Amino acid sequence: MKKRWIAGYIVTFIFVGFVLVWGYQQHERNTQYNIYLQNQFQRMFYNMIGDVENIQSNLAKIIVSGTQKQNIMLLSDIRRLSYDAQEKLCQLPINHSNVSKTQKFLNQIGDLSTALSKKNLSGKPLDREDMNIIESLHNNSNDLSSALISLQKDIADHGITIDELRKVASNELKNENSKIINTHFTNIQERVQEYPELIYDGPFSEHLQKRKIDLKGKEIDKEGAKKIAMAFIGNGNLYKIDAITDIKYMNMDGYLVSLNPKNSKADNNITLSITKQGGKIIWMMDTRKTKELKISKKEAVNAAKSFLESRGFNNMTPTYSVVYDGQLLINFAYKEEDVVVYTDLLKVKVALDHGDIVGFEGNGYLINHKEQRDKNVTISKDEAEENISIYAKVLGSKLAIIPTAGDKEVLCYEFKARYKEDLFLIYINAKTGEEEKILQVLIEDNGILML
Repeated sequence: MKKRWIAGYIVTFIFVGFVLVWGYQQHERNTQYNIYLQNQFQRMFYNMIGDVENIQSNLAKIIVSGTQKQNIMLLSDIRRLSYDAQEKLCQLPINHSNVSKTQKFLNQIGDLSTALSKKNLSGKPLDREDMNIIESLHNNSNDLSSALISLQKDIADHGITIDELRKVASNELKNENSKIINTHFTNIQERVQEYPELIYDGPFSEHLQKRKIDLKGKEIDKEGAKKIAMAFIGNGNLYKIDAITDIKYMNMDGYLVSLNPKNSKADNNITLSITKQGGKIIWMMDTRKTKELKISKKEAVNAAKSFLESRGFNNMTPTYSVVYDGQLLINFAYKEEDVVVYTDLLKVKVALDHGDIVGFEGNGYLINHKEQRDKNVTISKDEAEENISIYAKVLGSKLAIIPTAGDKEVLCYEFKARYKEDLFLIYINAKTGEEEKILQVLIEDNGILML
């Protein structure tokens, strides 16, 4: 009897010891994971501030630059920095409704840079109106940089952790630190509200954002948004809902859905923006880092096309692509019979290690897509080709619908042409014969870009 009693004590002691050791190991793992996340957040925040500071610097260089060639290089760099800063901002564990205007501002800088690059490439110098806008953006980006640096300093001084930021975003934290964070974001939003309206031919221009967007379907609630998000990412069983908040994006009311992996070892999260009317996906972003590259660009394009078809986006054709950080970003345009409709734009980002989809943007398609456009031409292809410079060698042609200023669009013949070693796309109006646009095609190791 005594031996059984002693044996019971030993078994209990071993069990308790095992539980204590296991608990300690779990605690250490969680601590290390939290440190890793904190370091990732600090690095991302620091790099985002660097992007904004470099945008400010490049805008100042344009003001003092005297050549169109230098302007084009600076504007191209500003475009890259603005989209990079926006991507980092979207990945931060914050309430994105607090920085929606900042995201829009960064989008506008990127698209304005594209528009001004095209203007320079067409041989037109930046005029006084352009320079006034650039000077205003320089001042505003300086304000934004100062506000972000101040926020970063207070986060460091008060020891605010990434978990506290997440709790502030979901309104779970009510202490002094939450007041500090909310005050900073409120100040940033107020500064962004003072930024001037930018009118230019780009997908995020103010006059496009003020358009009434006619979305079909019933209005969904947060539970509906959760189901749509899980279905869209395809492997929803591996994730859990972290937060669902109300947002307004490009004149569309919607939900921002944040997902965290159930596997605690995974270091990524997925965020989706979904319209309330009809439950349409505006954009999706997966923060996971790409590892060793294993698939080709062709395989990535096929994976993206299959993804779109499985989500109901049929008749989409890839137009151009570029590689960033081991991921291929592909632009798709809608194809109606033999006409490529560039206004109905979808963007898909594919990881080149496993071929999974890590990004999606559908606002261009949501805003512009409609069935049965006017595809009747007035002039023939040969008549349109007569309006192309004799110095350009035409390589091929097709019909395309392209966007113009505001929310207008025009049916054109798209001519692929070469001058010496440079490749161009020249758009001739299929009804009037006027030259509407010229894009230079840049084929690089990382992909194909249009300027």
